[in-house]
Amino acid sequence: MKIDSYDNVIRWSYKLAKTWVQEYLVPKGINSSRKFDAYKRSSEYMPRNFPRKPDEYFKKKDVWQGWPDFFGKPLGLPEKSYLSYEEASKFCMLRGIKNSIEYRTWKNRPSNLPARPDQYYKKQWNSWKLFLGNNYTIPERKVASKLSASDVRIIKHQLNLGVSGAVLARTFGVSEMQISRIKHGENWAKV
Repeated sequence: MKIDSYDNVIRWSYKLAKTWVQEYLVPKGINSSRKFDAYKRSSEYMPRNFPRKPDEYFKKKDVWQGWPDFFGKPLGLPEKSYLSYEEASKFCMLRGIKNSIEYRTWKNRPSNLPARPDQYYKKQWNSWKLFLGNNYTIPERKVASKLSASDVRIIKHQLNLGVSGAVLARTFGVSEMQISRIKHGENWAKV
């Protein structure tokens, strides 16, 4: 089916919409509903009366066969074939991946490993520790304290002078509970 101008189409059939998508969008790499939505938002060319939500539009007409069919992917085949849980786990151990953060930020992660193994291997999944094996380390948490050691020294000095905890809390941008814990040596005891 060859159309001179898709802008002149007023009522889109499923077959025609599918043809346009496969001829014009799939070669540009738009081959999923998420990429299709991003393409629409980018204000790039779309035929004038093309359904903005083809899944809803064609479901109402009772002809929708799913996004894979719409983009011309064979039905029933997974989009990507990933390693089995055991193979993926072993591969990560051999590469020395130490925790979930390293895995998720792994720049050259092979395409046969899922981005979220905890989601993809739901049936086999127990924990990152088991998945990554002996290499596992607890990711370092970077906690930025609002107070520095010099701030705490000032607070302790001011408390000794009788300044109220409420005033100090407002001044240093912390809670009165934090000031109370400093006063009683629960927090910052070594300063």
